[in-house]
Amino acid sequence: MTGMTESSIYELIQKLETQGDITLKEADWIYSLFSDDAIYTALNPISPKFNDELSKALKDWYKIVAQKIEEGHRGNFIFTIIFSEYAYINKLLFPAHQAIKKYGAFDVPYDVLMVDEKIYSSLPFKHLFTKVNNSQLKPYYKISSNRAGILCYPVEVDGNIYTASELIKRLSPVITLGPPEDANLALSMAAFNVALGAHEIVEKLFIFGKYEVKLFTLAAFMRYEDIPCAAAVDTYNNKFTIFTEKDRIPIVKHALEIPFEELAQKAVKEKVFDKQMAKELINDYPIVNFPMKNFAEASAKYIDGIVQKRLEWQTERRRVEYEPEWLEEIR
Repeated sequence: MTGMTESSIYELIQKLETQGDITLKEADWIYSLFSDDAIYTALNPISPKFNDELSKALKDWYKIVAQKIEEGHRGNFIFTIIFSEYAYINKLLFPAHQAIKKYGAFDVPYDVLMVDEKIYSSLPFKHLFTKVNNSQLKPYYKISSNRAGILCYPVEVDGNIYTASELIKRLSPVITLGPPEDANLALSMAAFNVALGAHEIVEKLFIFGKYEVKLFTLAAFMRYEDIPCAAAVDTYNNKFTIFTEKDRIPIVKHALEIPFEELAQKAVKEKVFDKQMAKELINDYPIVNFPMKNFAEASAKYIDGIVQKRLEWQTERRRVEYEPEWLEEIR
């Protein structure tokens, strides 16, 4: 399909209503209508080249798209939805935007995916990612788009079809972050950078409470253990989820089970801070010049020792349970 014809859009509206979906090629065509040139001219109400009929056709298209989403339908038509920096474009898509935010695009509710080098190195669709290197430390790799459902968009590599969402399904969530503690996800992003080794932990920090201390301690532990790390963001609902490989989840789970108070008490013994600061931290008070780096790194080492002992105990327990001869001797 070529050109910008409103009649073609109405044909696709009828197809969506009667057949329940359109082809990927047709979805790409509608998406292509939002080229930079069109956004400034044909779709811009104040431009002399504004195409009112095209604008009306797109409004009608996105009303049907919203209806399909609300009814529980999903398909290639989702890929026609974009999120623009221009209010007049978003106005065209308003019903679809509202439906996406309320009901979701696909079964994977994320629109941004970031992975570290360890996960990236094994992917067959590396070309979908953009390398991000904001420091002289380790980079990470990112997929993001103004196009809805981009992580579920199918791509062909060497005759095989892949989606980025398949990677998310192969990983396991570690923790989901967001409001109210982290309204703009800045803390979440900073912790992710620490976990994958892209940033160092800030030496001293003003903290509002123990939330960020717990977060950076977990990040420091994941970095200490060199645990593969990914993060997916649901920008519609302001949620940030950190993932790792399924076989590393038991390690992280054991780490999360260690009481925070125990870490604070250990830090006092190692003279990271005094008893008064430990009390303020446990009671969730704001603290000026909190020794974040020293606490997180000392805690990571302490957690590692406990986790290793628990894993050894579990390994020994399984060995005992699956050795019938040894059990027979006990009897």
